Amino acid sequence: MLGYQIFGSRDQRSSAFSAGLVLIGAVLVLMSCAQSAEEDKPYRSEDGFVDQSTYLGWRVFHSSCHGCHGVDATGTSVAPNLVEQVKTLSAREFSIKVLSRYRITVSAQSAGADDKSELREEILQEVLRRERGDVLMPAWEKDLNVAPHVLDIYGYLRARADGALGPGRPQRQSDSE
Repeated sequence: MLGYQIFGSRDQRSSAFSAGLVLIGAVLVLMSCAQSAEEDKPYRSEDGFVDQSTYLGWRVFHSSCHGCHGVDATGTSVAPNLVEQVKTLSAREFSIKVLSRYRITVSAQSAGADDKSELREEILQEVLRRERGDVLMPAWEKDLNVAPHVLDIYGYLRARADGALGPGRPQRQSDSE
């Protein structure tokens, strides 16, 4: 009986336990919201300077991806504008596409067309009808220069998509110190 007097009645302990669970649940929800907000903005940019990860994303993109997607990721006749596409992709979706997705090859004859978006749509329809199936873009999952930095690339592209980073070489925050 003495223990109940010190720690309260069974009903009080049950209420305290329930309140504790509610508090833990609230903390987990807040942590989830903070993590979600961080995923929504996977880069840091201040006064025209970016964090090391975003800068590294730019470097990896320009060493491996710009040949098809364009110097500033705005697309070419061969590959789409990633600045626009990344606006609707989560970090997870982007990673899956980069590490395992292939794109189709545009023939030299087709590449001369005037309307590139119409051309891409036509080729996509051919692929869906299984009339065309050439692949060129490798899955980057085994490339040690790209795979470990897929989230850095995503951060760079999201900074471009969000307007936090313009075209060209970004400046690192560490360069401003």
